[in-house]
Amino acid sequence: MTLEDRFQALSAHRQGHIQRVMAVMEDLAKAHHLDREAARLAGYGHDLAREMARPQLVEEARRLDVHIGPEEQQEPLLLHGAIAARWLELEGAGSPVVWEAVRYHTTGRKNLDPLGQALFIADGVEPGRQYAERADLLQRALEDLAGGYCAVLEHTLAYLHARGLTPHPDMLDALSACRA
Repeated sequence: MTLEDRFQALSAHRQGHIQRVMAVMEDLAKAHHLDREAARLAGYGHDLAREMARPQLVEEARRLDVHIGPEEQQEPLLLHGAIAARWLELEGAGSPVVWEAVRYHTTGRKNLDPLGQALFIADGVEPGRQYAERADLLQRALEDLAGGYCAVLEHTLAYLHARGLTPHPDMLDALSACRA
């Protein structure tokens, strides 16, 4: 199955989200002199596996030899980025920087490349997201990518805590680096 086939198999809602993320990625790429083609591809690829059922995610991760840690065993939805990154890699689409961005777009990561920071931000602040701070977070990211990344990480942590969810250790490491 090609990447385009995977995109076309997604719901209209998910396709719209991906298109909005791609548009934010273009804005962030322009503001921060990132490779625009890489930014678009990362945005395009980030959620290609997001609508897979949890058992399918585990099965696909095993098939692709994607690492399944304890956090992913507990919540297999966390695998969707790593699976999508592997699909991009197997198709020869993008580069290791794009694959890393897609891999960590849900959890973030300490020392994440600017493209990865941009994707984490874009996924969290695309216009389809409805929360009060969204526009301010986007504006901050357009002015200061690293500062925007840290701000979106903080917002995501607060969101997880408010819902009684445990943040991924990669997110906590990234936040520690932001706060240092």
